[in-house]
Order: sequence, then structure tokens, then C-alpha cells
Amino acid sequence: MLKQKRYFIPLIIIYIILISVLAVTAINPSLDYSVSDLMTSGGAATYTAGNIMEIWAEPVPLLPICFIIAMCAVYCIRVQAKNVLPKLLGFGLAAAGAVLSWQVVYRIAKYYCKLTDITKPWTVAEGPFLSDNLWFKVIFALAGAGLMILFLFIASKIKQDILKQLQRIFAFVIIALLAELAVVEGLKLFFGRMRYREWINTYDGYWPWYRLNGKPASDAFKSFPSGHTASACLLLPQTFIFNALGKEKAGKIARICVLAWVLIVMTSRIMAGAHFLSDVCAGALITVTITAVTGAIIFKDGKFVKED
Repeated sequence: MLKQKRYFIPLIIIYIILISVLAVTAINPSLDYSVSDLMTSGGAATYTAGNIMEIWAEPVPLLPICFIIAMCAVYCIRVQAKNVLPKLLGFGLAAAGAVLSWQVVYRIAKYYCKLTDITKPWTVAEGPFLSDNLWFKVIFALAGAGLMILFLFIASKIKQDILKQLQRIFAFVIIALLAELAVVEGLKLFFGRMRYREWINTYDGYWPWYRLNGKPASDAFKSFPSGHTASACLLLPQTFIFNALGKEKAGKIARICVLAWVLIVMTSRIMAGAHFLSDVCAGALITVTITAVTGAIIFKDGKFVKED
């Protein structure tokens, strides 16, 4: 699949751009900080635009993934009903999807319940509405479970032959998600880079992105790579649902929209003072690589639908 020019050429262009940025910022680390200074008005701004995007950037790719997990769960439980293992896998996927949807709604809600200032999501309020409270977590755990039940109900109404058509896409998206989470979180533990909005208060020299600082003491030291950007790029494998359903043009349009969305997320993360230019480029590079490798393996025969 990836050997075809319509995928290979855009992939090479993306690689050249992202790797070039990483190379330039490695040679000249001050460039990272100069870009952040420019996009945040030197830290004098309240990062309003960036933080509005910060609150909503993560759920956009993750909620569709929850629905894809629900479809996969229904496929395993119903289409593969004669076998015990696929049914168990289906119930496991439903549970995992509930956890993921809970995390999405919980992360959004905790901002609104903890903030003293909506434009400063790193400033939390002390009081009865702390999102660390057990009752708060229980409420949104139930909300996440309810959302997954809704997705499962909708997925159960989809024709079985369509679910069967999408089985390769299910594997593609879920593997990409698991790999992205593992790689990004693992790299954050090695690099432990200070975020710009923390650095602006210390001016502790320039920290090049390739410098290994060890396990981060707090979220303030999880700048490299950008998890939000990596998650935004997870929309890419999801667009191939259109290809599996024979809607090539819709898939192409969807991928163009995804690239535009990724650029918005990358911009917002820098504007929020949460990441540097190299951080967002690395986040994009990670997921694009995972998508390319996973796609090359799953679709090695060049077909999105598995033939009987």
C-alpha cells in the first residue's frame, strides 16, 4: 500500500520537513526558544488561544478511536460468535474503550473544576471541587462507561458485512494507538525536558531536544515529545476507513483535513507554552512513522479489505 505514489510521495515530503526541523533545532537549540517567544509574546500573554485548543485537542482523535474500538468489539462478539476467544477479546476491547473514553471526559472536566483561570490550565484551585476527589473520578468513570455503551449500541446497528470489511482497519488503528502511547510516554521518561512555560520563569539555559535528563519530576518536565500532537496524528490511520469502504476520494479529503488539524494542534501547543517546535515535530514524526510501518505490515498485499 505504502509503495504507491499517492501515499509514498506525501510521506517522504512530511519526513523531509519534520526531520529538517529536528536537525536545525538540534544544531541551534536557541531557535526552539525563539519560536516559543514569538508565538507566546515572550510569555507575557495569557496563552488564551493556545489553551482553549489545549483542552479540546486531545479528545478529537481519541473519541473516534473509542468508536472504532466499539465496532471492533461488536465484530468480535457477534461476527465471531462461534469462537470463545474472539468473544473474550470483544469484551476486553469494550472495557478498554470504556477506560479510554473515561480518560477523555475526565481530562476535559478536571480543567473546568480545578482552574482558577481558564487561560492557565497549569494553575489549579484548592477547594471542594478538586478532580482528585474519589466522587469526581467515579462520576466520570460512569460517564466514560456510558459513552462506551452508547458507542457499542450504535456499532451493533451496523451491518455485519460492513464490520467484516473493516477488520483490517480495526487492527491498524488499535495497534497504532497502543504503539503511540508506549513510545511517546517512554520517550518522555528519558528526555524529561522542561516546558517553555516553566522555563520562562527560570531561564535555565537552552535545553536541546536531544538532551537526556532522566525521569521527569513532574508534568512540567514532559515537554519532549508532544503527546497531543502524536495523538492528533492518530486521526491518519482512521481515515483509511473510507478506503476500506471503497470511498477513495472521501479518504483523500479526510487526510487533507487531518493534516490541517495537526498543524492547528501543533501551533496551539506552542502558543500554550506547553511545547517547543521540536517537541511537536517529534510527536508528529513518531505517529507518522508508526502509521507507515503498521500500514506497510497490515496492508502488505496492497488491499484494505481482507479477501476470504
